[in-house]
Amino acid sequence: MSNTKDSFSDYKIISSESKSWFVGKPGTNKNSFSVTWSPGAMVLYGEKGNVTLIYSQFNSYEKAKKWLADCDLEEFKGTIAHNHPEDIEYFYNAFRHWGKAQHFK
Repeated sequence: MSNTKDSFSDYKIISSESKSWFVGKPGTNKNSFSVTWSPGAMVLYGEKGNVTLIYSQFNSYEKAKKWLADCDLEEFKGTIAHNHPEDIEYFYNAFRHWGKAQHFK
């Protein structure tokens, strides 16, 4: 068994750009979710579970937004970094909504 303390002794925290949004219908949290972008990855999580996408097009926020607005379901499935969620169409549609929606700063 390795010593966890020793395995991280040389690690440093390095800052990285990221952005996060909460998406939902005003007045209720039902079916709401959060989306986080960081270079190379997108994460969506909420009451229906979570999904992580990894794709080179996500190296910038603008490219991630454009790709997710235009991708088809098969392309989307190819970016999932783990087992496909049970309700994959929910996640696909949620990410597509995020990609097409106006983003407020």
